[in-house]
Amino acid sequence: MNQVGDFLRDRFVERVILVTLLALLAFACLQIVRPFIGPMLWGSIIAVSTWPLYRRLIQRLGGRRKTAAVVMSAALLVVLVVPISLLVDSLAEGIAAVAALLRDLTNVHLPPPPDWLAGLPVVGSLLDEQWREAMVDLPASLEQLRPYIGTAAGWGLSWGAGLGVAVLQFLIAIVIAAILYVTGESAASVLQRFVARVGGAHHLGLIDVAAQTIRGVAAGVIFTAFIQGVLLALGLVVVGAPGPVLLGFLTFFLLVLQLPNFLIWLPVVIWLGYKGENGLAIFLFVWGFFVVSTIDNFIRPYLISQGAKLPLLLIIVGVIGGLLAYGFIGLFIGATLLGVGYTLFHSWLDEEPPPPSASF
Repeated sequence: MNQVGDFLRDRFVERVILVTLLALLAFACLQIVRPFIGPMLWGSIIAVSTWPLYRRLIQRLGGRRKTAAVVMSAALLVVLVVPISLLVDSLAEGIAAVAALLRDLTNVHLPPPPDWLAGLPVVGSLLDEQWREAMVDLPASLEQLRPYIGTAAGWGLSWGAGLGVAVLQFLIAIVIAAILYVTGESAASVLQRFVARVGGAHHLGLIDVAAQTIRGVAAGVIFTAFIQGVLLALGLVVVGAPGPVLLGFLTFFLLVLQLPNFLIWLPVVIWLGYKGENGLAIFLFVWGFFVVSTIDNFIRPYLISQGAKLPLLLIIVGVIGGLLAYGFIGLFIGATLLGVGYTLFHSWLDEEPPPPSASF
């Protein structure tokens, strides 16, 4: 009996050592790849979302996979990285221009405020009073605004730095997506073997659920941004704003990047108010705030649920919850995780329970 106990003790110690070594190895590997987790996730999402388009491109190019991967990577570079880079440059130039403008304003004498300013609801009288004080002593008024201007400039610089990091991450993600284009079948085979080994062959459908959810989210983001851009363009046509098509396209681009669309329509509202078109300004504000800015909460989850074939409520919770928890990438992660969990739950419910054991 002592020999059996010693043997079991030795085996237990060996297993503890083995598990500890495996945990240390996993931790070390995670530390190495941690800086690349974000780009790897984005690269995988990009590759999965655009895989059907990549397959059609291969057929057009006569089966040349590497050439198709290069073409897709170049297209992604133009669509994703170049506009963000231009936005970073324009933001830096804008901050410099605002700083120069503030320096020049100290020598400017303001005219009397327009009559419509005092008539604005809630803030009209306050703005009219501040304008008249600035007429008397503009440098003193600007000095009062200096803390807010500094805060806004700091926010703009930090936002620009974040966009610069995003450009670098998207560059790495595009490289990873290009590698996945070429090695996609091999990677899918390894993933299928892993799922079959961990959960059994009957859970291989989870891979399709995840892929369909990711593609559904991508389609939902793009089509929702397109619908919002069209709606804003229609509102701009109604109020007679110049360049409604161009502004609608800019709105589409900002919304794809999950940037606020009021950056487009709010300056137009201010411009209409300055011209004295108060009714049109109020209409565009209501249209932009209550229609353009809120309709995505209903359209995007519906479009995603149609692509992923999952319950609408589940998609709404996954999209909004993922966005709040993880930012833009949470749109994909939240809906995908809930979709996989929902499928696992239903798979467990559908399994036949084991027959009851006979009791004597």
